[in-house]
Amino acid sequence: MEEKEVISTYRTDAAADSHFMGSVSIKLPGTLTVENQPAPGQSVSFRVDWIQGVGVRPVAITVASLKGEEITSTDLRAVKAKNLWRAAIVNHATYHRLVFFEKEDGDLELPAMGPVQFRDELLEKLRLKGPVKETLEYVTDLYMFADTLGLAPALYVQEVFAGENLEPLPRTTATKWIKRARDMGLFEGYFDGDD
Repeated sequence: MEEKEVISTYRTDAAADSHFMGSVSIKLPGTLTVENQPAPGQSVSFRVDWIQGVGVRPVAITVASLKGEEITSTDLRAVKAKNLWRAAIVNHATYHRLVFFEKEDGDLELPAMGPVQFRDELLEKLRLKGPVKETLEYVTDLYMFADTLGLAPALYVQEVFAGENLEPLPRTTATKWIKRARDMGLFEGYFDGDD
């Protein structure tokens, strides 16, 4: 995943359908546009769709000048397409699991903000609980989402469980939690034909 934050917009087609990856969904097909890439005053647009047996992938890429200037072959070569579209598309997915935060006046139910925007308080709570069903459900969602985008799923689980201020989840812990979720049947057919 790309470290720097990307500024993007996502416009779905009128006939777009929601595609679910665990509790994470995204409407496809659509056009994902990243501003100031590959250079200031330019934008890159990715036409993204669901490819059966593969997942979410770009099916077309367009580089445009916002200043009416020529796009050169150097500009085209400067597009880091693989990391760029993946870093941007995660911001346009919707997470459907509900999160409960304990407050002084009782529990407050809040929807999760997104697959990569969990509050540190929730992540600390899940990490302390360890590999119980609740924690492993989040692990499963993150794994399936990352795998569908072509990211390294275990690394994605590690990074998301770091939140904004926590240490990344150790690689061995992420791998063990993924295996335990798989053994508990939380992936329900996701790995069919994978062995």
